[in-house]
Amino acid sequence: MRLDRSNVTAIARREYLARARTRTFKLTTVVLVIAGLAIALAPVILRAVFGEGKQTTIDVIVGSSNPAVDVGATVAAVLNTPVGGGPANPADKPPYRVDTVTDDAAARAAVQKGDVAGLLIVSRPTAGGDLSFTYVTKASALDRVTPLVQQAATFIEQKDRLVRFGLSAADQARLSTPAAWHVQPADPNAPKTASPGDIANGFAAGFVLAIILFMAIVLYGQWIAYSVAEEKSSRVMEVILGAATPFELLGGKVVGVGALAITQYVIVFVPALLALVFQSQIAALVLGGSASAVAVPQGLSIGLLVAFGVFFVLGFALYAVLYAGAAALVSRTEDINQMVAPMTLISTAGYLVAVYSSTGLIDPSSTFVVVMSFIPFFSPYLMLSRLGAGLAGPVEVVVALVLLAVTVPVALWVAARLYSAGVLMYGQRPSLRLMLRVLRGRA
Repeated sequence: MRLDRSNVTAIARREYLARARTRTFKLTTVVLVIAGLAIALAPVILRAVFGEGKQTTIDVIVGSSNPAVDVGATVAAVLNTPVGGGPANPADKPPYRVDTVTDDAAARAAVQKGDVAGLLIVSRPTAGGDLSFTYVTKASALDRVTPLVQQAATFIEQKDRLVRFGLSAADQARLSTPAAWHVQPADPNAPKTASPGDIANGFAAGFVLAIILFMAIVLYGQWIAYSVAEEKSSRVMEVILGAATPFELLGGKVVGVGALAITQYVIVFVPALLALVFQSQIAALVLGGSASAVAVPQGLSIGLLVAFGVFFVLGFALYAVLYAGAAALVSRTEDINQMVAPMTLISTAGYLVAVYSSTGLIDPSSTFVVVMSFIPFFSPYLMLSRLGAGLAGPVEVVVALVLLAVTVPVALWVAARLYSAGVLMYGQRPSLRLMLRVLRGRA
């Protein structure tokens, strides 16, 4: 089949410019940019909105309980431990301040007025007995501070008991020392096992990239389908076919909408990625404190991003041509969802398996997941999640890409047959039987 590249280029340019100039595209792009920035800066926004950048005060009354540890320092240490257990930046102001007070009535009044977030009262009901803790607060049952204060109280009680039982400070330190723990692979020649944190970050990166790919396929695949159906229903396609073949028209639409999809993704995700990378600097500017060094988000790597780019292009091309071919069989835009439903279901199946394997609901090393990661319709999702988790090697990725690259021309041939026969078919209800007749050339 002869292909006039100038026709493909002209059609692609028309599709690109016509959709890029629409108010819907511009508004959608602005909304997505704002949403992407909001997601990337969610921790900073939440801290700014809910005042987490300011110090929250907790009062402590020890009275005559005489605990064996410093209650105020212990509660402050628990409350100011960063999420994830990492070390806090010493230059930052701690989010919680714990003050030791003596006036019970005044402290309760401060909590009632909202000047203080909570009041921890420590007492010892019986001489030489256990400590008792009472926490006074106006917070709801979903407050995150209350369980942290309870955790600190438990630690204080444990340390106090150890002192009362006569355990020396050295023995207490030994008691708190973690056990020696080693993970050894069954195969001595197996590569070194990654840390749980690295594995979690890799899973998260692959999971997010799979979501991005799924959104692109479904959103922009629908764009192509509706574009084909609209032109067919308005009979514009009959005019276009006088200057270009159905194959050229199909290729131009896929290239044009695909280029527009990549453009919108770049516009949306580059600012979001920059906001994510410079999140610490933005937080320091908005909330005060010092910024940590700039670093790429954990779990991402150059190899994973390159693989994502190739899988994005090939995966989108595979589904886009099928969306266009199927849409050519409908005569009304109302029938599009019925016709493209099989492609959407297949794409959703691959995405869900990638999600379940990333969250641990499905074993990512199972034969089922490994085999699906090589099937072209599923490989863009599953190979990304397996590669992000370190469960797929370069050879497996190359094999999956080769299979996907070989499948795209086959899908293009199928879509071209559907397209060439379907663009001039009017009044026939779309069905699987009609699709098979078109592929056999009997339409």
